[in-house]
Amino acid sequence: MEHPAETPFFRAMDSKSFGASVRSARQERKLTQSGLAELINASRHTIVRLEQGENVSLETAIAAVRALERDIALIPRFSRLDVKQ
Repeated sequence: MEHPAETPFFRAMDSKSFGASVRSARQERKLTQSGLAELINASRHTIVRLEQGENVSLETAIAAVRALERDIALIPRFSRLDVKQ
């Protein structure tokens, strides 16, 4: 089964991979860091920190995910996941 290149969920195990996912989604939407910052009422520096996996507020991270029209699913580390479409 083929999956679209673009997924509605971020897949990340830590803050660095979460930041990389945000960067990838932002680039897919053809947004600059400044453009995303403007959408969520943050500074460009905040987006840089988010994409580098540095500390930003949970509110900022969620706002970025929503602005990029993605979702977050939190899954306990050792749980089994069965995804059905």
